[in-house]
Amino acid sequence: MKKVTSNSNIKDSAEVGQGIIDINKTHTIIEDPYFTITFDLLSAKTDALFGKIKAGWIESELEEKDEVRDLDVRAIFYEVEAKCVRRESEKQKMALKLQIILDRYGLRITGASYTSESADVRALIKDLKVPELLEARNAVPDLDNLISNLEASQASFDESAAIYLKNLSDREKSKSASVVAKELRTIINGDLCTYVGAMAKANPDKYKAFADLMNVLIEESNKKVRDRLAAQKKKKEAAVEVN
Repeated sequence: MKKVTSNSNIKDSAEVGQGIIDINKTHTIIEDPYFTITFDLLSAKTDALFGKIKAGWIESELEEKDEVRDLDVRAIFYEVEAKCVRRESEKQKMALKLQIILDRYGLRITGASYTSESADVRALIKDLKVPELLEARNAVPDLDNLISNLEASQASFDESAAIYLKNLSDREKSKSASVVAKELRTIINGDLCTYVGAMAKANPDKYKAFADLMNVLIEESNKKVRDRLAAQKKKKEAAVEVN
């Protein structure tokens, strides 16, 4: 039986685990207590690893939502500034009142930590929406819509941040994704492959089809890993030649 290469990364390992689960859906092995116990361990470990991968996606999602929030902050600053740099008029004077508020914060808030930026954005929205500035806001076309956009993007960021913090707390109490991936490969290589390979010879009618599909799955995964490593090596060698 083929074995999953130790060079497999977290995603590679999770995909092989899921592939074996899918094989069992079409080529189910029943009435085998050892296989059932081992397969259940593999399924649980695969689910755990995908959970770790999902946590990474959430962090990436948080970054994307921060970028949207930053865009909404800049839109407000640029819209007000555009009104301020025009010739003096009543509307221009009104815009200057808003600029005073914006100057307290500055666009630097978009480069602050997530926590600091969230606090500043909430405070900025509150300051801009005071009743005393209603006339000034009306003097800048579309400003209320831009403020509403920022409120929405901040709320969306808060939602993702809450999920991220919970996942971060859970990760600190649990094993890392790389450790879980290694444990999954141990189950596949040390337990399942060894057992299914032996049983495919002893009872081919029951186990051979499953074993053959596992071999194909693992070989395809290993080939993908080899190709990726070869491409990375080639890229490094090309970079050395250029330098």
